[in-house]
Parts: sequence; structure tokens; C-alpha cells
Amino acid sequence: MTSDPMADRALSAFFADALPPARDLAFEARVAAKIARRRAVATVAALVPWTIAASVLLWVLGPLLGPVVDGLAETLAPAATILALTALAVVTSVAAGRRLSPIG
Repeated sequence: MTSDPMADRALSAFFADALPPARDLAFEARVAAKIARRRAVATVAALVPWTIAASVLLWVLGPLLGPVVDGLAETLAPAATILALTALAVVTSVAAGRRLSPIG
């Protein structure tokens, strides 16, 4: 059975109009978003047992560590305040420097 060259050209022209685009960026973005969402959910699900274990451990050790934390809180409060204010100043100055620096 031989094929008709005229029919082949007509079919090729017909199917050339119906070809999908080489890349559909919107579709790729949706697929990437779904993959990222699935990975994020898997990461959170993997962390749930560790969170439960840490919560139980702290609940058990809470009465033992309570007096130690209370004693250290009074001693370390000034140092923690100074560190927090210094960190705030550094973050603010870096953000202002980036915002006010010329582009280029």
C-alpha cells in the first residue's frame, strides 16, 4: 500500500496547526507550585513526630528545670535585652542600607 504525497502534505499541514506549544509556562508554574506544596507538606509531616517527642520531653523535664530557669532569668535578663536591641539595630541598619543604596 503506497501513500499519497498530497494527502500526506494535507495531513501534515492539519496536524502542524494542532501541535501544542513547545513549552507551556503557565502549566509548568502550576506543576512546580504543586510539587513545592507537596514537599512542604511532607516536610511538616516529617517534623510532627519530632515536635511531639520534644514536647513530651520538655513536659517531663519542666519541673526539674523550672528553678534553674527562674534563677538564670534574673541574671541573664539585662544581657538578653542588650543582645536583642543590638540585633534590632543591626537588622534595621542593614535594611536601611539596602533600601537607600543606589542601584548599580
